[in-house]
Amino acid sequence: MRIIYFTVYLVCFCCSFNLFSSTSFRTAFLVTEQRALAEPNQLIEELVITQAAQRISTTEHAYNNTLLARLYLFKGDIARSQSYFELAQQQLPKDDDWIQGYWLMYRSVFSLEEGLLPESIKQIRLAQNAFIQANDLEMLVQAESIEGALLLWQEEYPKAIEIIENAYIEAKTANMSSTTMLYVYDSLAAYYSTMSLFEKGEQYAVLARDLASKNGNVVNGLPVIYILCMTYERAEKLDSAAACYEEMIMLSAMVKAPRYLFLAPAGKANVALKQKKYSQALQLLYLAKSYVNKVIVNPAHIIALNNGFAKTFLALQQPEQALEYIQASELLLTDYDRPLNNRYSRNTLSLKAQSLEQLGRFAEATNALKLLIKLTEQAKETTQQKLEQEARSRFESTQQDIKLQLAEEKLKYQQITLDKLAKEGQLQAAYSVIGILAILSITIFALNQRKAYLRSQRRANTDPLTGAHNRRYILDFIAAQLIGKQQNFSVSILDIDHFKQVNDQYGHDIGYQALIAFSALLTEQLADTEYQFARFGGEEFIVVMPNLTLAQGHDFIGNLCICLKSLSLTDKKITLTSSAGVAQMQPGLALNTLLKVADTNLYHAKNTGRDKVCS
Repeated sequence: MRIIYFTVYLVCFCCSFNLFSSTSFRTAFLVTEQRALAEPNQLIEELVITQAAQRISTTEHAYNNTLLARLYLFKGDIARSQSYFELAQQQLPKDDDWIQGYWLMYRSVFSLEEGLLPESIKQIRLAQNAFIQANDLEMLVQAESIEGALLLWQEEYPKAIEIIENAYIEAKTANMSSTTMLYVYDSLAAYYSTMSLFEKGEQYAVLARDLASKNGNVVNGLPVIYILCMTYERAEKLDSAAACYEEMIMLSAMVKAPRYLFLAPAGKANVALKQKKYSQALQLLYLAKSYVNKVIVNPAHIIALNNGFAKTFLALQQPEQALEYIQASELLLTDYDRPLNNRYSRNTLSLKAQSLEQLGRFAEATNALKLLIKLTEQAKETTQQKLEQEARSRFESTQQDIKLQLAEEKLKYQQITLDKLAKEGQLQAAYSVIGILAILSITIFALNQRKAYLRSQRRANTDPLTGAHNRRYILDFIAAQLIGKQQNFSVSILDIDHFKQVNDQYGHDIGYQALIAFSALLTEQLADTEYQFARFGGEEFIVVMPNLTLAQGHDFIGNLCICLKSLSLTDKKITLTSSAGVAQMQPGLALNTLLKVADTNLYHAKNTGRDKVCS
C-alpha cells in the first residue's frame, strides 16, 4: 500500500493551473509554479523573501504560503509545512473559490501525511466543489485523481477506479495539459500496481516518469521514480528495483530532500530482505530510521519500517530484537484508527506470532494467531472485492490475446489440411478446401467475436449484484443520448439511509437483499417511462429523467422515496428510507459538474435529517 501514498503525494506536485481571473496573476503564478517544481530549494528562499514584502495582495500571500507548505512537505520539513498551511488558511479570501480549492487540495495531502484519512477525503471533496464554483475543469480533474488515489488507501477499489477512469476520459477528451495527464497516469499506475497488475502499473509509471522528465521537474520526478521502484519491487524484478532505489538515493542527496533519503533506503531494504541480504537490509533500515523523527509523522510509514526491522531480525534468528520493534508497532496501532489498520495489524500479529514461537512462548503465540484469524475474517469481504475487481481487470486486458490465439489455432489447422491434401496429389482440391475453410473460419470467427463482444458489453454495463445498469452505462447513456441533443433533463442520486447499520446489525446478506429489491423497485417504477437508472456504487443509485425540469424531477423522486418507505424489501421486517439529491442540466454545464451538483444536494439531504429530497 505504500505506492498509494506516494501516488497521492505525487499528484499534489503535478498540478498545473487555469489560475485566476487576472491575467497578470495567472502568468506570475504559473511561472512561480514551474520554477518551484524545477528548483524547490531556490524557490523556498525567494518565496520567503517575497512574503516579507508589504505590497502584494492577500491572494498572493495565500498562494505563496500554500506553495511554501507544499515544498517543505516535499523536503520532509513537517513542522514548517504545517506552519505555512495554517498561515495560508488565515489569508484565504472568502470570495475566491479557486484559491480556497487550491489550498484544500494540497492540505488534503498533508492530512494524509498526518494519518488523518477521513479528513483528507473530506478536504479533497470540498476542493472539487470549490473548483466547480470557480469553473475550472482542469483543476477539478486533478482533484478527482487525488480522490481516486485516497480511496485506494481506504481500500474502496471499485469506486477508486471509476473516479480515476472518469478523470482520464475527461482529461483526454478536453486535451488537457501534460501535467494533468502526468498525475492521471500516476493514479492509474497506483491502481494497477495495487491490484497486482504490474505490467500495466509499470506502463503508466513510465509514462508519468517521462512526462516529469520532459518538463524538467525535480519535485515531480522523485515521487514518480519512487512509484516505479515500488512497482519493480512488487513485481519481484528485484535487480531493477535495487538499481531504481539507488538512483533515487543519489538524486535525493543531490536535491537535498531528506524525505526521500528515508523512503529510498527503506524501499531498498525491502529488496535486500527479499534477496536474503540481511546485513545490507539492516544497514539500510538504520539509515532510514535516522531520518524518521525529522521527516515522517504518518504512522503507516513508521509501522512499515518497524515491521521491516522485525522481519530482518527474525531471518537472523534474533526474535528478542524483532519483538521490540513489533511492540513499537503495536503501540502506534492503538492510536491508528484507519481502514488500513486491519492490514498493518495483521502483518504485525503475524510477525509477533513468529517471534514468540522462536522464543518458545507458544501460548502467547497461539493467542496472537487467534487474533490474526479474527482480523483476517474481518478483512475477507474487502479482499474478495479486490480479487473480483482484479479478475475483471485481467479479463479485459487479456481479451485481445485470446482472440489472437484463436486465429493462430485456425491457421495451424488450415495448414495441416493443406499439407495432407498436397501429399495426396490433390492440390486443386486443397485450394477449394482452403477457400471453404477460410470463408467458414472468417464467418465463425466473426459470429463468435460478435457474441463475445455482446457478452463483454453486457458485463461491462451491468452491475453483477443487482442486474441493473452500472455507472459506466449510465454515463455513456447521458453523453450519447442527452447531452447536446436536449438540455431539459434532470438527474437524481439516491442513497439508502443508514445502510451500514443494516449490514452491521443484520449481516451483508440482508444488505444485498435490500440493494436487489431497491433495484427491482426502480425497474418496476420506471418500466413505462423513458427514464433510466443505474447502481452508481455501494448503496447509491442514479436516475436520469429526460424531459423533466428540476421541480418535476424533485416530485418524481419524492414519490419514489415514499414508495420505498412503504415496502419491506428484505426477509427482516425493517423499514428503509432513502435520501436523494436532484439537479437539472443547464446549457454549457459539464456532465461531471451536473453530477457534482446532484451529489452535493444528496449530502445536504443526508446532513439535514435524511429521508428527504433536496434540489
